[in-house]
Amino acid sequence: MKKFVLFATIVLLASCSNNKSYSYIGDAPTEEISISSVDSLHSSLLGNVNFIKLQEPDETFAEIEGIQVYNDTIYVFDKMERNILMSFNKQGKHLVTFGERGNSKNEYTRLWAFDIDDQYVYAYDRGKKRMMYFTHDGKFVKVQETKFRGDSFKTLSNGKFLFSLALEKSLNKLVLTDNSLNIEKVLLSFNEKDKDNLAHNNILQKTDDKIVYNKEMSDSIYIFSENGKCINTYYMNFEGAKVPQEYKCDFEKLYDEGKSKDYAYIDDCPFLGNTTLLVPLAYKGRYGVLYYDLETKKVKKPKEITIGVSNLLYATKNFLYGWMDSDTYGYINKPSVPKDVSSFIEKGGRVIVCAQL
Repeated sequence: MKKFVLFATIVLLASCSNNKSYSYIGDAPTEEISISSVDSLHSSLLGNVNFIKLQEPDETFAEIEGIQVYNDTIYVFDKMERNILMSFNKQGKHLVTFGERGNSKNEYTRLWAFDIDDQYVYAYDRGKKRMMYFTHDGKFVKVQETKFRGDSFKTLSNGKFLFSLALEKSLNKLVLTDNSLNIEKVLLSFNEKDKDNLAHNNILQKTDDKIVYNKEMSDSIYIFSENGKCINTYYMNFEGAKVPQEYKCDFEKLYDEGKSKDYAYIDDCPFLGNTTLLVPLAYKGRYGVLYYDLETKKVKKPKEITIGVSNLLYATKNFLYGWMDSDTYGYINKPSVPKDVSSFIEKGGRVIVCAQL
C-alpha cells in the first residue's frame, strides 16, 4: 500500500444500491457503493483548521505513522523506523514516552499497534507476541502474551479485543478475543491463495464508539459497534476499474507491471465521521478521499476547501487529524497557514493538523 497523502479530494460519480441485503459477518446489512468515474479533483481539507506545534524531545520520531486522541491527549506513533510511542497535550507539549526497546519484561522488541481506554494505554509487541499495559502517565503495569501474531487491534467497551492478524497457518484474519487475549470467535479468514505480502496493512480504526476494518486490496469496509458486533458492511463497486484477483493476491505485481493506473482500490483504512464515511482511494493513478454521506447514501463534496494536509491518520466523529513537516509543506496552500506555524515548519518542526468535518 502506498502511504496515503491527502493533497486532493476525489469527488466521484457514485450511487448506493440497497437491492442486496446480504452480509459478510453475522446479520449486518451490506450497502453497495457503485463508482463509475472521477468527476473532479479539489485541493483539500475542511475548514476550521487548528495547528498543534509538537515540542518533541531529543529522542523522537523519524516519521509519524499513527495518531490517536483521547481525553485531550494526543498519542503519536512511529511504527517502522524509531518504533516509539509518545503522548502530547493539546498545546504540543511532550508528556510521556511509553516503554523502550529491549529484551526485559517491561521492554519491547517491535511495537506494532496501540490503543487507549480509561484504564490503560495498550501497546502490542508483535516481536514477542504480547500486549503491554501502561498507565496514562507511562508506568508499566503488566504484559499478556497472545497465541497469535497480531497486525492491528482495538479495545472494546466490554473489556474484550478486536484483532486483525498477520497471515499464519490458521488463516484467521479478524478475530474477537476475551479480556485475556484468547480467541473467542473468528470473524473473517484469509483466502488460501493470499500471499505473505497481503498480511500487511490489515487495519482497524476506532472513531469514538465505532470501529472500522478494511483489508488491503479488499473492496469491503466493515463497521463494528463498541462491543465488537458488526453492524454495517459497505462494498465498493469499482465496476470496470476493479482490480483483478491476480493482482489482489500479489499487489507488488500491480506496481511492477505498471498497472496501478488502470484500476481503482481502497488505498488506506477508511474513517468514520458523525454522518460521513471517508474512504481514501486510488482511482486510476489519482489519489484522494471519497466523502460518503451515511444519511443520504450519496457521495458529497466537503463543506469548505481551505488547506491540504499530508498523512491523514485519525478521525473522531467531528474532526480529522493529520500532520505536516518541511517535506510536505511545499505541497499545500501556504497563505492558509499562520505565519508562526509556517516558520515553525520551515525550521524543521512538525505539526499536528486538526480539521473540523
